[in-house]
Amino acid sequence: CHANSDRVVSLNTMQKPSREILDCIEVSKKNRNRVFAVGIERDKPTYVYNGRTLAFYRKKFRTIDGVFSPSEIVTNIWTDISFLSLGNEGGVDLPNGKKPERLIKRILELSTSEGDIVIDFFAGTGTTGAVAHKMKRQYVLCEQMDYIEGKTVERLRGVVSGDSGGVSDVVNWQGGGSFIYCELAKMNQHFVDEVAAMKTDADVTALLDRVVGSGFISSKVNPADITASAPDFEALSLENKKRFVLELLDKNMLYVNLCDLDDEEYATNEADKAFTRSFYGLEAK
Repeated sequence: CHANSDRVVSLNTMQKPSREILDCIEVSKKNRNRVFAVGIERDKPTYVYNGRTLAFYRKKFRTIDGVFSPSEIVTNIWTDISFLSLGNEGGVDLPNGKKPERLIKRILELSTSEGDIVIDFFAGTGTTGAVAHKMKRQYVLCEQMDYIEGKTVERLRGVVSGDSGGVSDVVNWQGGGSFIYCELAKMNQHFVDEVAAMKTDADVTALLDRVVGSGFISSKVNPADITASAPDFEALSLENKKRFVLELLDKNMLYVNLCDLDDEEYATNEADKAFTRSFYGLEAK
């Protein structure tokens, strides 16, 4: 279809046009149904029609996997990438939550180059990381669900070992490289984990005392008021007591903040400090 790509155009609102183009746009608004050219003496003139610039489809073509192909579909809906049979792509399963590696490959081709850093704050089974790895991009994945070790990490291990699925064939992936997996240092999250496991009222009451005593509670809460309302707390059901304790916690202190790395109160070991500084590119103290 590239043979006719210079005949396929769309009306576009150019971002940050030059003064020359802006002037032409204003002229074209007053002279309707005529095509104006800006910079015709240069290699790549801009054409303006009824106050908008013309975007030619030929500019969307790139060499992809050795084939001169459109890097963008004419419409903004991609229907050429199948979501069928994704169940075990990458060797891990996530019902109704996975995306095809070919979809991520297209996005990375359009928006990144080799060596760029790709960040995915909702890693899931690691599709973005897997494709970025195969396409020689760096990547940072974040995930709060507890399946990360059994799914995300396992998938990336498979990629390093030479996973042959997904886009491996089109990028000629043979395996290699490495990745680092780490977890955030817990602070108030320890209390959250304990609450989830508690089975008795006595355990929750004891935990309430520890939470209040830690001082890591919401700034909206007055500890004296909690003590004064103890009878009301005892009257709550077990589940409501657990919710009450969770509501007290300062959610900004679920994990140890970088600025508190050297605070003795958090007892961060030297190995973790060294790794954290290397991750953020900080100099060792």
